[in-house]
Amino acid sequence: MIVDSNLLLIRNLSVEFPGPGGSIRAVDKVDLEIEKGERVALVGETGSGKSVLLLSLLRLLPAGARISGEVWYEGRNLLRLSEDELCRIRGRELAYIPQGTGNALNPVLTVGIQVAEPLIVHLGFKKRPALAKAVSLLGQLGIPEAQKRAFEYPHQYSGGMKQRALVAMGVVAEPEVLLADEPTKGVDWERREEILNLFQSLTGKTILTVTHDLCFAEKFAEKVAVMYAAQIVEVAPRAEFFRQPLHPYAQALLAALPPRGLRPLAGYAPEHASYGEPGCRFRMRCPRAFRRCQEEPPLLEENGRRVRCWLYVS
Repeated sequence: MIVDSNLLLIRNLSVEFPGPGGSIRAVDKVDLEIEKGERVALVGETGSGKSVLLLSLLRLLPAGARISGEVWYEGRNLLRLSEDELCRIRGRELAYIPQGTGNALNPVLTVGIQVAEPLIVHLGFKKRPALAKAVSLLGQLGIPEAQKRAFEYPHQYSGGMKQRALVAMGVVAEPEVLLADEPTKGVDWERREEILNLFQSLTGKTILTVTHDLCFAEKFAEKVAVMYAAQIVEVAPRAEFFRQPLHPYAQALLAALPPRGLRPLAGYAPEHASYGEPGCRFRMRCPRAFRRCQEEPPLLEENGRRVRCWLYVS
């Protein structure tokens, strides 16, 4: 396989978890390309597999997870590297930014030392200069009185400040790729604008972010990928996607936004156990479903975009 070193290439990626009634496939044969310096938003409803996909790229899933397929980065298939080789890449070349409202920060360590840790582990910094750089970065990212607050604990930070600290941890070692999970989740509207500005300031970075926040995706991303029931169902440039989405599920997502009519999507996503059954997984909720939807559609090319829907087969 010839791999462009300037791309993060995801090929036929699947993730399965063992369960009492058999394995559960949370990500199903995903293909996605991310160009150097590109900002990509991965959107879709809860349970569609977005966060699992993100974690699988760096093999951060529980030990029982089974990952198959290929994830190519600079000529290396990340799924075939040894754990030692991957540890040298995590945080240094590809960094994961978890959700800021959960337990991502260690409650018993000061924020400053947590931000400094990638410098110590990956770049060989001594503790004092690493802390100095951490303090400087926290200040640049909008933490007030960074010299003082770097020595405080996570419980002393607001939700927005925690998110900034997590971004600082992700970027401090200057990685090539950032993988951000729900950067605006649980944050009020004012803080969302701050986080948007923060991510927009990360110029030159290749960023893949999982988000439910379509307003954030519209303002931040250059490309949008939509997941539904463990599959990619549409990939499009940001402007084209928000002007005219192709897949009926993507159309329904945008129609549910207040400025676009606040029309909620009826029904529920299929159970994981049904994922192996034939047919389009959205067909039971789709107002445009027809006979051929009983067969599973491939991810089709349509005017430079990709869409998993039989409506676009002539």
